Amino acid sequence: MIMHTNRILGTAAFLIATLPALRAQMLKDGTSLTWDKVITVSQATIQGDGATYAGLSVPVYEAKAAQVWDLLKTELPGAVFRKEGQLMKASGVSFNSALSSPVDIVAKAEDVKKMNMATLSMAFLSPGTSTVVENEALSPALRELSVKLNKAVVQRQINEWSKKLGKADSKTESAAKTQDKAQSRLNKAQANLEKITKEKSKLQNQHAVMQKEIDLYNQKWTLGQDPRDFKKLTKARAKITKNESQMAKLMDKEAKAQKEMTKSTGSLPDAQKAKEERAAAQAEVQRTVDALQRKLENIR
Repeated sequence: MIMHTNRILGTAAFLIATLPALRAQMLKDGTSLTWDKVITVSQATIQGDGATYAGLSVPVYEAKAAQVWDLLKTELPGAVFRKEGQLMKASGVSFNSALSSPVDIVAKAEDVKKMNMATLSMAFLSPGTSTVVENEALSPALRELSVKLNKAVVQRQINEWSKKLGKADSKTESAAKTQDKAQSRLNKAQANLEKITKEKSKLQNQHAVMQKEIDLYNQKWTLGQDPRDFKKLTKARAKITKNESQMAKLMDKEAKAQKEMTKSTGSLPDAQKAKEERAAAQAEVQRTVDALQRKLENIR
């Protein structure tokens, strides 16, 4: 009893341990990222409208019955299936080169929901009759058709995810441009502040020189009352007033530049984060496309 319980607990622990790996190999919609399926041809009995036919059956994984008929239009060219009663029928089909003449095909496709797949069953008849054609070449030919159908299913998955990849590429590119613009605005703001700082330093140096001139001319005028000194003093005062006006304008520019730099500095991390998120999402979609491509290549 104890050994049996331990065996159950061991199995449960194994399943829990392997669950993350299994989830990693499957998308949310149930699409597998790996190919571990087996394509075999089975004997089948096709019944409908009171008739019974001996036929063959093959699996089409991750597909619904309705999708199988759509895929057959491409993968079995020349076969036009029409609904006749409960079954689908195509007349005069050149199914395989090994067959000496065309055949009529009676078929049905059924969903196997629990296994996320459909089965395609076909009976091959002599044209215009209900006589079943028996030929050893039919089984490998139907299996080859099943391989094509399963590849077509996966190819559609690749096409769907390739579109998503294109959108992800576009979003990543857009995020990169947004980051570049934010960085460019920050660089421009920094360069502008550096320029203003240099201009301020120049004006401050000029102001210091002018102030010395004013002090000198003011001293001379006070002592000598020479009109020429007064004229020089007046001119020096006008120059320093202009300097101070330029400094005021420069201070206003500096405040605006500082505000722009603060704004740009704040927006850059958000832009970088958005770019990283878009790039991560793009990489995930790319991994999915690559995995599906390997899955397609493994279908045999």
